[in-house]
Amino acid sequence: MAKRINRKLELFTIHAHEMPEADYNDIFDQFNRIPKNQRIARIYGTVIGFPFIERTENGYFIQALEGDLDAIQVVFDLSTGEAKESDLGSNEVYGQATHFIVVPSARSAAIEYVRSGAKAILLGPAIAEIMRNNFEEFSDLQVEFAPKIQRAFEEEIDLFERIRMASIRVTRPNASWTDHYSDLSDLMDQSDGDKASIDVRAGRGGSLNKNGGIVQVIKDVSTDEFPYIEEASVTGTRQDEVSETTVRSKSHVIHSRVVVDADDTGTAYSTSIRRKLSEFISSWIRA
Repeated sequence: MAKRINRKLELFTIHAHEMPEADYNDIFDQFNRIPKNQRIARIYGTVIGFPFIERTENGYFIQALEGDLDAIQVVFDLSTGEAKESDLGSNEVYGQATHFIVVPSARSAAIEYVRSGAKAILLGPAIAEIMRNNFEEFSDLQVEFAPKIQRAFEEEIDLFERIRMASIRVTRPNASWTDHYSDLSDLMDQSDGDKASIDVRAGRGGSLNKNGGIVQVIKDVSTDEFPYIEEASVTGTRQDEVSETTVRSKSHVIHSRVVVDADDTGTAYSTSIRRKLSEFISSWIRA
């Protein structure tokens, strides 16, 4: 029997690297052509598969499943109070479905947040690994999904009178670090790095510069047209307040909360979640 559940949908920018003579449409066109038994990746000990892909008007609707090869599932019988292990075949894992829509031409993705499902931080690397394993021309491909941050994040930072600490973790933007200039650009470009993480603290009784240094980098990167921030936080004190406050980028990801139809296991029906994802991403991307 169908039931109604709440789902959070989040907006992301797609960053891809090492794709000579290809564009974002090429990546997902080719990904769609891979047989589903080959659309499986192992990322950091986790198995992620993509059993279902369907074209949409301007992109693709994709289902992802995440499973743990080492997990032991236990079935608890509510009527008897007994528990038993659930037997699986050698090639089987339990998985939780996550759905998302990608619009390659806009380098955007709307991803369903499922607490025990695949997260954006793994979806990009999983797609890249599958592409590398199936196409010689994509042998060095890297893909990342970076969250799009609400303007309110920058506005909350500007409310601080004193900033004691700030930290940021970023991924390499689309083409190169220098295409999205910040004070981190030269360092990362010269280092040939893919990710960077910096934590800066003020001296005792002092404050970080609100309009320069790391704080300005955080504001610049979070408001970029194609943001490449993974996580950032700023801790400080607001005017007329004694206690410190920490604002985090992950609390300001552009999102929508929707109600969708789901089966008895709590998995959203494809038709229902697809419609909500499509409405959400269409409201944000350029026509």
